[in-house]
Amino acid sequence: MDEKSGVVYQSRPELRRPYIVCGVNGWVNGGEVSVGGVNYLIRHFKAKKFAEMPTARFHVYQVPGVESLRPTFRTQDGLIVDCQLPRDEFYYALNPAADSDLILFLGTEPNLGWEEYTDAVVGVARDFGGARLYASGGVLDRSPYTREPRVSCVCTSEHVKNEIKSYNVTFNSREGPATFNQMLIYAAKKHGLEAATFTVRVPYYPEFNVAVEYSPKSIKAVLVRLGQMMRLDLRFDELNQSIRELEGKLDFVRRQNPQFNTFVEELEKEYVEMPYQEPLDMSANEAVRLAEEFLKGNKDQDKGK
Repeated sequence: MDEKSGVVYQSRPELRRPYIVCGVNGWVNGGEVSVGGVNYLIRHFKAKKFAEMPTARFHVYQVPGVESLRPTFRTQDGLIVDCQLPRDEFYYALNPAADSDLILFLGTEPNLGWEEYTDAVVGVARDFGGARLYASGGVLDRSPYTREPRVSCVCTSEHVKNEIKSYNVTFNSREGPATFNQMLIYAAKKHGLEAATFTVRVPYYPEFNVAVEYSPKSIKAVLVRLGQMMRLDLRFDELNQSIRELEGKLDFVRRQNPQFNTFVEELEKEYVEMPYQEPLDMSANEAVRLAEEFLKGNKDQDKGK
């Protein structure tokens, strides 16, 4: 274990200025956006675990009246089979389509030591020469499931904000209790690492006892932006299928319940949609990169003559 950071390494992979994407289960994980998005990337890239943080250092297992904090066990025919503890794990994936690889952090919002926890995550990013840290979350909202969910963003600097502006997001002002993702990018800023957190709306209709526990459309809204920014070759077949299935179920409810149908129609009338569109312009760095690739290609052709 790295005594200074509290991170236990199983290996230390060779990575090229990796992007760090964090998915933390906690207060702002509506629709499983935060954890579901990182799990999607782990499956997509067949990412490998290389480090973790000891759970006992940051998590309280017993608080009176709160069962959700306790570890869960599975027994079968009188035998102990499995134990599920809070997860605070680092995975890595190579990304041959770009100049940067990936570190994927799958965590659980800590009960203790927020600053120590966030410093440890940012410390891993810095140890590997990380290019930027991203986090995401989902908030429950009375938004129509038939429309593209809106995405808001908080950044560590004007430089990062100016780059992200072209990805059709909003930048809200807020003062109040911190989300864990805000604490995470604050730690990144403190240590000189560029970072941004994306918060996406998740359909929630308490009047009709409808809560979307897993929101594939909200997850995709974040991943499609991250995919473009980090030059990830992502496929969304799995998410698209989940979107069709969920919307099919909610469409059925609308047909069976006229009040719910009217409710959704009213939401659609008032909703200002912000669908994702791939930016037409490019940053200065992107322009330099494309020019270098073009010149390299011409040199290779000349050598082949």
